[in-house]
Amino acid sequence: MRVRTRLEWRQQSRLQDQSDRLRRTLADLRAAATSRADYEPHDVTDDEAAVQADAIEDRLAAIGKALDRINTGGYGICLACRSPIADERLDAVPATAVCRD
Repeated sequence: MRVRTRLEWRQQSRLQDQSDRLRRTLADLRAAATSRADYEPHDVTDDEAAVQADAIEDRLAAIGKALDRINTGGYGICLACRSPIADERLDAVPATAVCRD
């Protein structure tokens, strides 16, 4: 069994919190769109909500992949060049899969 680093534990918690918040926001967006659909024809607000929902789903996918990398031991390693990702970058963008280079 692999021992997780302190950074991995901290980032796992942060990523899970982000995921929970994003899932609530996504549910709220979908509920608002459903309630608007009952009263209004299609409008720009629906398109904006769809774009926001897509962005949230993309972020949730990135978070899920980062959590998988934590579980498998690949977290903090750049997928492009296989170099370590700086802790500062991981603190700024916990779901990142690539280094700055």
